[in-house]
Amino acid sequence: MREQSKEFLVRVLVAKDPRQSTNMILQVLMGANAAPAAAVFSIDGEPKLYMGRGIAQGALEWTRDRWSREHSALLSGRLSRGESCLLFPLMRHEGLFGLLYLEAPQADLESIAEVSGLLTEAMIAGPSRTARQSVLENYLGQTPENEIERRKLILLLDRHEWNVSRVARELGKTRSTVYHRLEALRIERRRVRRVVRMS
Repeated sequence: MREQSKEFLVRVLVAKDPRQSTNMILQVLMGANAAPAAAVFSIDGEPKLYMGRGIAQGALEWTRDRWSREHSALLSGRLSRGESCLLFPLMRHEGLFGLLYLEAPQADLESIAEVSGLLTEAMIAGPSRTARQSVLENYLGQTPENEIERRKLILLLDRHEWNVSRVARELGKTRSTVYHRLEALRIERRRVRRVVRMS
């Protein structure tokens, strides 16, 4: 019964936000395998990055190289190992659906097998977007709204040489509103030396 309720909760999580589920599963796998990097690739003729954590360009190149050299073995569900990383096939009834990349010299294949179905379901439920979009989505999803507002306000202040009147005009707010936001967001006012422009 406990396993059934755990599985139910995981299925609900996957259904509500598949990309976040994929990200969390990768995080758990990285922790369980002491892996500095992990990624999931969808297969659309060739591997395309769906979601990654800590991966570098070398991991993408290694995955493409393994795919070209061990294409038929991966299609049949056999994993591919390198010195410090592996590609684990994510299978569905109709065959290979995706690949899990894990950078770990000693990978726990049992833990990977346990979550491989969940990764596949999350990929099926999730929209097919590029990894570049998901980086922005992850940033926005993980950054508190106040922090985003704080950074935006600092950028505006920098652009207008910390002139609150000009910032207020651009935002369509009053100066007192901008001062209140500065105080609420704990932004200390800076004095900027004005540049004298000669004509």
